[in-house]
Amino acid sequence: MIIKDEIHGTVGFSSLEERIIDHPDFQRLRRIRQMSITYLVYPGANHTRFEHSIGTSYLSRMMARKLGLDGDEAEKVKLSGLLHDIGHAAFSHEGEDVLQGHLGSHEEIGRKKILRGGLSDIISENYRPGEITELRKPYGNIIESDLGSDRMDYLKRDALNTGVAYGIIDIDRIVHTLCMEGGQLCIEEGGLEAAEYLLIARFMMFSTVYMHKTVRIATAMLYRAIEKSISDKTLQPEEFLELGDESALMKMGQSPEGGGYAKALLDRTLYKEVCSFPKQQFSENTEKELSEKLGCDIIVDRPREFFKPVNLKVKTDRGLEPVSEISKLVQSLKLAEEERMKVLVLADEKTRKERRAEIRKSVNDCLAGD
Repeated sequence: MIIKDEIHGTVGFSSLEERIIDHPDFQRLRRIRQMSITYLVYPGANHTRFEHSIGTSYLSRMMARKLGLDGDEAEKVKLSGLLHDIGHAAFSHEGEDVLQGHLGSHEEIGRKKILRGGLSDIISENYRPGEITELRKPYGNIIESDLGSDRMDYLKRDALNTGVAYGIIDIDRIVHTLCMEGGQLCIEEGGLEAAEYLLIARFMMFSTVYMHKTVRIATAMLYRAIEKSISDKTLQPEEFLELGDESALMKMGQSPEGGGYAKALLDRTLYKEVCSFPKQQFSENTEKELSEKLGCDIIVDRPREFFKPVNLKVKTDRGLEPVSEISKLVQSLKLAEEERMKVLVLADEKTRKERRAEIRKSVNDCLAGD
């Protein structure tokens, strides 16, 4: 099986991999957008988990071979990359934030799909399914790590499809300078600049695309729609594992409690920012207090921290050194994130126009403890 990919060109698959790709569980990934609701802001962001999984599998095998794996070992890494997102519910991570308490994480759901059912039957012809879900350390880091195949593919693919210039990643250089030291996936010092560019690209994609103010607003409304549609039993949590994004959104439109949010997303009638404040002042009760005090629907959106600790090690003449200690660029990214993150107070356009001053005063009173 040959697939022409927009990032990696010609990607080949074995007959077993072809059957996995053709399985309904994998084909469902065509109906789950990689970037969820972001297309309401960046119209080109309609690419799906399907394409991303194809790309991740390609890079996983390339990295495995560079690290000295061949034959079945490299193919198992490739297959793990192909199936790494098989457990995603509709709306990807945005849906998972609400659904995790009901269904578990997408990684847990994916393991169940691989270990039982139709996919397991296909995989079992060549491998034990458990070999795919639990890759021997450190080879699992080929997919999920600071320089993993998952991250390299989604950054490059998301940048291409949103039209921004922040996804410039030298994949060839990174792969060429990968190494294993002491059971850790590392990079040689000659690849430090390429690794820095990837980390900078990730920071820029989060701060300008993934955490774009309007994307955050649409995502907060989506979260409400999912939460309330489950609460009023319009949708069962398990249905999000069967439906794609559009069909789930349409069904949420029938929800007595969440339908207003879903319909607003379908029409792109988005809430607006009334005011904002530093995330350090956020309290879990802020939204409830404001809604009760004002008697209207208010959404308080707290930004999620996206610059997770960087665990990458660099192989130098002095031994293995954390990239965060030898790279001034990496050190600066965390500080830059903290300065940009604000809590947004949101309301529909009518409420914002009519009660803007009142809402702002209530927010200030709430933050002051009045």
